[in-house]
Amino acid sequence: MKKLIITLSLLMSLFCSHAIAKWEFQDETLPALSQTAVDMEKEVAAFSNPLFLTPSEQAKVRRLLSVTLELQDDEIRAFESSLKDYRHASTEKDERWLSVQNHYLTLGSLSLSKQRLLDLASSRTREQLTGFGPDGVTQFKQELKLTTLNAEYFVFLQFISIKTLVKEIFISPIPVIWAALKVFFIYSLLMWWLANQKRLFEQFKQHVASNMSKPPIWVRIIWYIGRASRAIAWLIALTLSLRVLSSIDALEHLIYLEIFTWWVLGGSIAISFILEFAHRNSMASSPVIVALRLSTIRRYVWSFILAGVVLQISSETLGKGTIYYWIYSLFSFWFAFITVTVLMMWKPTVFQSLERVTEKPLIVVWASRKKDTFFLGIIATTIATIWLTFHHLKNRSIGLLSRNTFFNQALTYLFKIEVAKQTGSKGDHSLVRVRGDDAFKYILPGNEESPLVDYAKNEIKQLSQYLLTDNPAICVITGERGVGATRLLQQLLGKTKNAEPIYINCPLAGYSELLVELAISLGLEPETSEVKILTLLRKSEIPYLIAIDNCQRLVKPKVGGLNDLIRFTNLLRRSKKNHRAVFAIEKASWRFVDRARGERLLFDWVAFLPRWSETQIHQLLDTRINQQIENPLSFDGLVVPKQWDNDSETEEERARQGFYRILWHYSDGNPTVALRFFRLSLRRDKTNGHVVVRLFHAPESEELEKMPKPMLAILRSIVQLEAASPDDLSDCTQLTISEVIGTLRYFQSRGYIEWAEDKARVSDHWFRHITNVLDRQHLLVK
Repeated sequence: MKKLIITLSLLMSLFCSHAIAKWEFQDETLPALSQTAVDMEKEVAAFSNPLFLTPSEQAKVRRLLSVTLELQDDEIRAFESSLKDYRHASTEKDERWLSVQNHYLTLGSLSLSKQRLLDLASSRTREQLTGFGPDGVTQFKQELKLTTLNAEYFVFLQFISIKTLVKEIFISPIPVIWAALKVFFIYSLLMWWLANQKRLFEQFKQHVASNMSKPPIWVRIIWYIGRASRAIAWLIALTLSLRVLSSIDALEHLIYLEIFTWWVLGGSIAISFILEFAHRNSMASSPVIVALRLSTIRRYVWSFILAGVVLQISSETLGKGTIYYWIYSLFSFWFAFITVTVLMMWKPTVFQSLERVTEKPLIVVWASRKKDTFFLGIIATTIATIWLTFHHLKNRSIGLLSRNTFFNQALTYLFKIEVAKQTGSKGDHSLVRVRGDDAFKYILPGNEESPLVDYAKNEIKQLSQYLLTDNPAICVITGERGVGATRLLQQLLGKTKNAEPIYINCPLAGYSELLVELAISLGLEPETSEVKILTLLRKSEIPYLIAIDNCQRLVKPKVGGLNDLIRFTNLLRRSKKNHRAVFAIEKASWRFVDRARGERLLFDWVAFLPRWSETQIHQLLDTRINQQIENPLSFDGLVVPKQWDNDSETEEERARQGFYRILWHYSDGNPTVALRFFRLSLRRDKTNGHVVVRLFHAPESEELEKMPKPMLAILRSIVQLEAASPDDLSDCTQLTISEVIGTLRYFQSRGYIEWAEDKARVSDHWFRHITNVLDRQHLLVK
């Protein structure tokens, strides 16, 4: 047994020795670099960053560069000779091919060393060897010769690879079959995606649109990807296929096709993304401008793709040598030519847009005069294009910043000050204010036929999920007085299809009168009791959607002040049918309700109406101007300073937009306040009777700022109650009735309040100023 083990050990040792010798023999047949190329690599690798080279090291770089060029010459001749021998040889093909490979690898190493030395050399040396002088031409011829030999080498390499692949298939076809199955699977997935990607993206869009009003950034990124989904799919499929096929030794050189794949398809993807971005962010709707933009983008992107492919192939095969820099210079001239053609293509559009800009620097005015002059026209177009581009970028930047409320309010405040200065310095005594009902002839009052502004879209959508279904619900709409709650209630009632809509404006008297109005709306007698109303709601086969406007009249900011609101809410809840109700409560009163109830559930949903944006205020004011009369109001003569984010076509349009911005700023996004002060801005010219717009005079009073806290408390209670009697104010403020009456007389003498049904109400003229003061005094949240 022992002898057997010793014998097996000897045999294993002999087998391993034979295998090692065999692998060592195979290693000797592998291509290798020449010793000179290896030594040169070590010398070049020893250099530090070009910025830290000493004078002696710079001299050494020049010497090594000279040696490298000589070695390249010798190796190119040897490479050419080896290829010639291999081409004409009939025997010993493997040994001759090994020599060819050795020379190829050596030349590749020397090219990389030359590239590194050119980076380390001085700019003068680099320019001498890569420029268009005698040395540069010599190097160009050398690299061109090397390129020709490399092309011949790759032709032979592909023939050898194909023969090797055929041989391997006959020996063992499994790796090739496995690779083919992988490629088949990749392209099956690709075909499935190309057939279904449009449907999937549409489903995704519908899902997002139904669940969120403002998609997050990652959703928008997916939409952008959807524009280039086909090119992205082909890019992934081709890349994976080339990786799979190049894993076979005989086809490893297919990996170089990735260069073309990524540049061509990547360029197509880039064009899709850029065009989508330009389309979504373009302010111009002209088909001519869209076509020009499309042509410009394609010219530059495809030129960039061509340059990238050629330069990368040159860099991969020869390194960054003379040919690389010549190609780089050629494409620089090409891009300059493309730029000139693009400028000429855009020239009419640029100067046409420039004519609409009123204020231009002198150099742009000069460019406008020289646009048709030979040669100077190119320079003039360049100047105009650059200035117009920066001008639009500045306006767009200001426009984006204007979406920030703080920035926009500050910008409008400064703008308002400048308008006030210019208006005050020009006092025109021929203008008189349009008073009373005459103002409504020029700025129409709102009615059911007034055009709707796209406002509170999200809030309407959320309320509809509760009020337009078959489930019982009680919701609340809260917002500042005059923000548009009444119109929103009417919109909801107009959308109702599965219930009987009822609209009730809550009386000033409160709960008792509200029951009377509800009974009449339900078809009952006015004196109907609460029990009978409840019985009708329980037995009714018709579901009702009851909208109660100005429901703050059921709320009093005092202990027990929510009793009427809770009683009415409980009445609707006890109906036990699928009746729905929605209450409109002013924000000042809702703050009291919210704090008094805390976390105890009272309503199913509370919708907070936002302030109107600048754009929404602009749309509203435009729709209220009466254009049907003989001489509608005009903005002529209204002096408005230059606005950075506004390039209006005419002076009147610029004045209109600037004035609307002031109204939006003063009203703080309240449309009712904006309309009131718009009417207060109308002036009639005594000479011709025409009505023009001038800057309104906003009410200001230092008395309000310095007013004692008890008086401000009475003002706050009036705002919260909307309309308050002296007794109500005495209960809410804990002041005596005589103190309340004296304060109300003080307010009335200054126009702060007005009376309706023996109840005090903050006047429309002073509403914004009073709420601003109360907000600054932390007595009210607007």
